Amino acid sequence: MAAIKKFTELKFSDFFMFAAAMKDEEICKGVLERVLGIPIKKVKVHSEHSLLVNSDHRGIRMDVYADDEAGTKFNIEMQTTDKGNLPYRSRYYQGPMDMESLEPGDAFTDLPKVFIIFICKFDPFGQGLYRYSFDMQCRETALKLEDDVSRVFLNTKGRAAEGVSPDLIRFLKYVDTASLEDAEKDPLIRRIETRIDGLKHDRSMEVKYMQFEEILREERAEGRVEGRAEGRMEAVEKLMLLIRLMTEDGLAGEIPRLDSDAAYRTAMYEKYHIDLN
Repeated sequence: MAAIKKFTELKFSDFFMFAAAMKDEEICKGVLERVLGIPIKKVKVHSEHSLLVNSDHRGIRMDVYADDEAGTKFNIEMQTTDKGNLPYRSRYYQGPMDMESLEPGDAFTDLPKVFIIFICKFDPFGQGLYRYSFDMQCRETALKLEDDVSRVFLNTKGRAAEGVSPDLIRFLKYVDTASLEDAEKDPLIRRIETRIDGLKHDRSMEVKYMQFEEILREERAEGRVEGRAEGRMEAVEKLMLLIRLMTEDGLAGEIPRLDSDAAYRTAMYEKYHIDLN
């Protein structure tokens, strides 16, 4: 398991610090404007959806949820490792956002505009772009579905600068490296760094980080236990299948060898094409 970072070592790209910094609504507004390239008057960050540890110290959300004065909703998350599931993860986030937006009796056309945003420290689609923006479109024609849902995937490792503002590229490079080389000429980066410095001097935030890491450790341990239990159950099921097939083939007398002769057991699994992986 990777060593746990000290609280004072956290950068903006670390889940905990990202969520904590983005609770500052001016920072959240600035990041959204930088990412989407549109002006936003004011945003409200919903802390109950974002960071970090709830009242009974259970449950973690890594994303930041906000809306603006026009009712547009934003969900933004930092992704540091590629688990190959971002399209599905974006689909998962859209459902709860839509559910929370409608009251009983509301029309579906009352659903607000939604932006689901991932800031990735890897190239999620391998095309070298800094930004990948997706909207629903008909396969057969250029007709757009116009459901007011946009998914945006940012790539801090981008190479193709065409169509992307220098401000966004500078921000993504800051996320990627935590370098302050361009901080003096970028008010947003300066504000983020000032916020982070303040958080690192807040003892209550350090305590929350310790709680956050403890929950992660517990969840990882539970996952390992569940994984081992599932593995044992799967192994039992495969053994029972092997025993049934051997019995059907008149080899019931050989079944005791499965326990004492590992080579024989492996040969029987191979004979009946039972995959042990």
